[in-house]
Amino acid sequence: PREFRCQSFIVFGDSLSDDGVEAVGESHGFTRNSNGKIWPEYVERMLQCDEYVNYAYSGAKSGLDNFYFDGWSGVSWQVQRYLENHLYVNGEPLIIFQTGGVIDYFTGEKDSTNVIANIEASVENITKTMNSGTLIVLTLLDLGTSPGVRAAEESADLQQRLGELVAETNRHLARIVFDSERGARQLYPKLRIRLLDINPVVLEAMNSLNTSEPFTFHNVNIKLVLVYTSVYFVSRTFR
Repeated sequence: PREFRCQSFIVFGDSLSDDGVEAVGESHGFTRNSNGKIWPEYVERMLQCDEYVNYAYSGAKSGLDNFYFDGWSGVSWQVQRYLENHLYVNGEPLIIFQTGGVIDYFTGEKDSTNVIANIEASVENITKTMNSGTLIVLTLLDLGTSPGVRAAEESADLQQRLGELVAETNRHLARIVFDSERGARQLYPKLRIRLLDINPVVLEAMNSLNTSEPFTFHNVNIKLVLVYTSVYFVSRTFR
């Protein structure tokens, strides 16, 4: 693979991407939902980026709102606030856009229309300010088998609804990125724009997890190398 210099690494997202206040660099989130570093920190370490900015907030919905309150820290809100201070994204940035939307659906949104519109607007806002660089758009993660969903009331119905809405949104993400007339890659050919399906990546990383014993934060079957394997898979998309 060709040599890749990471001048700036910028992340937008929700609970999956929030690195908390512990991270080295410019962090805007609440807390890590992990007992260790999360994926953006591993990517930043591997690429040795000159600048690392993480706008992800735990609980962020796809629009302006959060799971806990309205009007700020949603993924669209993150993009808008960043671009208010950066009218043009200079240099060769690497931007990873974790779209949000799962929390919208988890909290009762029964239609994908608003989520898709929020994602499409954010992708447009990001790309039109980039002169060059790489934008990686992550698909929504299907949380149907996660402990929180499996333990919820009417779990089976929730699993089915989440799965259908996530699949529908991901189909539209492919259109947003790849459409031959209005897709981001067609409209901004100078940019390296990729769509990464994170579901198989996460499933592969979970294969060695111990699901037969209570979670203790000290599972001997979780090896650090698995994290780097998954991150390497992500990094290959822009090499």
